[in-house]
Amino acid sequence: MNISLLAILLCLLIGSGKAFSQQNSYSISPKTIDVKWDYTEDLDMRAFISSNSILNQDIEYTVITLDIPAQWLEHVITQFCDIQSCYDFRWFKLGDKKEMKLPTGSKNAIMKVDFLLPMDSSITIQPGSAEIALGFNLKGEPMNDTLRFMVNRSATGIAKLEDNSKPIVKAFANQHVSITHAEGIAKVFIYDLQGNLIEQHACGNSQLAILSLEHVSRGAYGIRVVTPNGREYSTIHMQ
Repeated sequence: MNISLLAILLCLLIGSGKAFSQQNSYSISPKTIDVKWDYTEDLDMRAFISSNSILNQDIEYTVITLDIPAQWLEHVITQFCDIQSCYDFRWFKLGDKKEMKLPTGSKNAIMKVDFLLPMDSSITIQPGSAEIALGFNLKGEPMNDTLRFMVNRSATGIAKLEDNSKPIVKAFANQHVSITHAEGIAKVFIYDLQGNLIEQHACGNSQLAILSLEHVSRGAYGIRVVTPNGREYSTIHMQ
């Protein structure tokens, strides 16, 4: 009886230790960077990660939101830099996963998103807004932290966005999804989290699209909505 009780207590301690490690082995601050940009100079948005562990840690992060105007991607250098490497957002897609090593004792190591203006001063950057979100976790563990960068997204931004500025995506129990957008919906693309195209739909610029996802495996998937004006919105959705 005593041996069984000790075994149960040991299992509980191991489970608690794993949870404690996942929640407390590193910290990110701030978790949301919300700025306004007037396109007159480069934009540098910074967050900081610190280690609370006596060991080096392998940190994974996944792209869970990627909404950058196409004109910015074409003319502005847009990149994310973790504490070791920088990546151009033109080559990112929803579900992409990267890794970095967080050394023991690291304090306020910089992670940042840059929007760097073109050298050609004749290029005019069109007003817009952007949002990038990355989900973080210890390698092999569930995602437990989100770092979000927003540009001109809130009421404090250069241009206050209307409530209908982004498509509204709703999933239903019958494996259908509705997408609404006041600007209209030209096309919808559905991807798995490895970036493989599963389905695409032409929606005739309608403000409402209802799609069947019966052939899409349950779980997380990426949705990319293209408006008649060429604006693109991407999000990850669950069914």
